[in-house]
Amino acid sequence: MSPTPEHRTVIVVGGGPAGLPMAAVLGGWHPYYRDSAMLRQRYPQLAQMLAQHEGSLLTLDFTDLLRAGIPPADMFRLLHHPRQMFQGLEQIALEFRRNAAIDCLLLTQEEVGGLWNNVPEKLLTLSPGQWMEFAFHPLAQYARETGQTFDVNELLIKQRIVDYYHQIPRRFEVEQNVHTWERVTRVEPHPEGFLVTAADVSAWRDKDPVALRRPAFPQPADVVEQSHPTRQYTCRYLVYAVGQRGELRSLGVPGENLPFVTQYYEKPAHFPGERVLVVGGGRSADWAATELYDAGKQVHYVMRQSSARHWELISESRDGLPYYRRIAEILEDPEAQRMQARYGTTITKIAASPGGQGGRVTLATAEQTDTVEVDHVLKEIGGWADYSLLQGFAQPLQLVEKRDSYRFQVNQAKVHPHSYESVDIPNLYPGGYLAEGLGLVVIAMHGTTYAIAADIQRKEAGRR
Repeated sequence: MSPTPEHRTVIVVGGGPAGLPMAAVLGGWHPYYRDSAMLRQRYPQLAQMLAQHEGSLLTLDFTDLLRAGIPPADMFRLLHHPRQMFQGLEQIALEFRRNAAIDCLLLTQEEVGGLWNNVPEKLLTLSPGQWMEFAFHPLAQYARETGQTFDVNELLIKQRIVDYYHQIPRRFEVEQNVHTWERVTRVEPHPEGFLVTAADVSAWRDKDPVALRRPAFPQPADVVEQSHPTRQYTCRYLVYAVGQRGELRSLGVPGENLPFVTQYYEKPAHFPGERVLVVGGGRSADWAATELYDAGKQVHYVMRQSSARHWELISESRDGLPYYRRIAEILEDPEAQRMQARYGTTITKIAASPGGQGGRVTLATAEQTDTVEVDHVLKEIGGWADYSLLQGFAQPLQLVEKRDSYRFQVNQAKVHPHSYESVDIPNLYPGGYLAEGLGLVVIAMHGTTYAIAADIQRKEAGRR
């Protein structure tokens, strides 16, 4: 551990879609209002108000905007996406200019891109691809600069989004402010503000998630601080953008750690044999169950929820998402015997087969218990936001549950809505979905970036 902590003005914990844009904006790329005929047509009062503001939009009074009924994330969403479908770069009512940077360091336990690094190989976005972009680098501009041709209004596959995220630090000249493969293990109070302890987990870069049976980045239970080189940092401000699935959930049943049980799904080729039990019920489980079925597997699809609740999600999604249209076809087909959906069902035990290949899974409903034999068990049960890194603060974060019918589940931290600063820990900013009030609207999530950066900039100006 370093004897003297390295001091930075801001530390961002997390390099996913909420943390990554902080590196660019704090690195000096500030938003300015740009006239947009689309914005004027659809939101004339907002366009008229912002047309009178000549400086960076980070100098707006977000408290006044909030009093006027305009939350910061919503305002930047409208400026970035005045309509949901993309027609041309001229519709975006923002331009970005390089200003003085604020000293910032981003720490992430894997490559930038967060959750998207670990999703299935062919997974599609849940929305038009351009909803996944950052306002300062539209996907249409990225495609032009890299010589690619694709429709940003279409659903895009994982690799296209991952490649886009991975080039952000270099494209915006903030590579030196991004440390990959450093896992933050503790954030504690310090006279400077915060003391951050991080472990060098670069050895995890070469771990095989298929063999590991979960995504190849550390979990809290891995206790990497005791087995990996560590260093410490201090900072005045901390952006906590670890994502809503930083700690994987478990079933909590006997046999869960047997070799044929995995919490990682990339493609059907990783599941030899014929019989796969998928446990879940949300979007990732629906994707895996459908793809495994279409690869010729016998799929036992187990979920605690009712048939009515699952079909609510399918019905709301089948017209816009091809794989929901496909799972509906399978479940509605009386001849599709290889897919068995087991509703209102829980797993109570997993046991290895005597022959050493696969095993038996005991399933329970309100009426009965039975056992199925499988070659693999795939846990698609998501994760939780990990707030355990925050230690020793006088006031713990107040958390509020955020749930919706699309299976979005996260415990969000209570924040000041004009700045997304924690109401409990001064100068700590929950980023993206961890901020109270942010919903599963991808095009709103990135909006926390600007209000957070503006608040830090205002505070730093007050120190001078």
